[in-house]
Amino acid sequence: MSKEKDDRILWIGQLIAPGEEGPKTVRVWTEGGAPGPDSRFEEIADPFVDSSSEPTVWMRANRPALPGGVSGHVGETRLAPPVRARKVLGIGRNYRAHAAELGNDVPQTPLLFLKPGTCLLADGAGLALPRGYERIDMEAELVVVIGSRAKSIEPADAWHHVAGYCLGNDVSCRDLQRADKQWTRAKGFDGFGPLGPFIRLTPPGFRPPVEQMKIVGYLDDTLVQRGAIDDMVFDIPTLLAHITACMTLEPGDLIYTGTPAGVSPLTPGACTAVGMEGFELGRLANRVV
Repeated sequence: MSKEKDDRILWIGQLIAPGEEGPKTVRVWTEGGAPGPDSRFEEIADPFVDSSSEPTVWMRANRPALPGGVSGHVGETRLAPPVRARKVLGIGRNYRAHAAELGNDVPQTPLLFLKPGTCLLADGAGLALPRGYERIDMEAELVVVIGSRAKSIEPADAWHHVAGYCLGNDVSCRDLQRADKQWTRAKGFDGFGPLGPFIRLTPPGFRPPVEQMKIVGYLDDTLVQRGAIDDMVFDIPTLLAHITACMTLEPGDLIYTGTPAGVSPLTPGACTAVGMEGFELGRLANRVV
């Protein structure tokens, strides 16, 4: 499998710099950790939409920075969701313990649902709860970012279609899941998909160390979720093969891969946080408003 270059990590994100009206696509190189306030960024052409001759997101992201583009330190900016996704997909009940805690059976095939692009919320942004519902939960998840067009692929080829990984929170209204019997409204409110802080970009064919990885979720600094990625009912290659048998995945599409047990109800003033052990992805934190 391909490896990352010289132990450095390439991160891609969207930042709103002082004096700028909209987000700019930027890259950050780090020496093993996630970008912090003092990390330097430089503006690049969006590698997920660029139509240059370089065939992969990884290669396009490694091109020279944009002449005259913004640059500076991350702490001088405001984060936006790190990618403009065409499709946001979720996987339901992909951890047995989570299915059990809500009284559900484990699916025999991956259980897919769609979230609108307006669900995406940047790290640090306020997570607004709609009024009138009894229970809205956080769900800490690993998010797969698609890097190349994929249609009817085999599991063995899946890693070549992944651009990278980031953290997600699949916020879910349990009242509407029970009432609607399907999940569009329950998981589709604006802001119900916190994502970021940055995408850890990986070369095509890179296989993350899933045997070492554990997704963790915190509520007010209390650990409420911790699940091994290789405990998923359906692993990442199986998910990509299953999805692309139905629909074409395109660069920048997102797959929220499921949540472990410990989903927790949210209340105004609480702070949610998502992290990953065994594979650096930073920390995604949002305060409930």
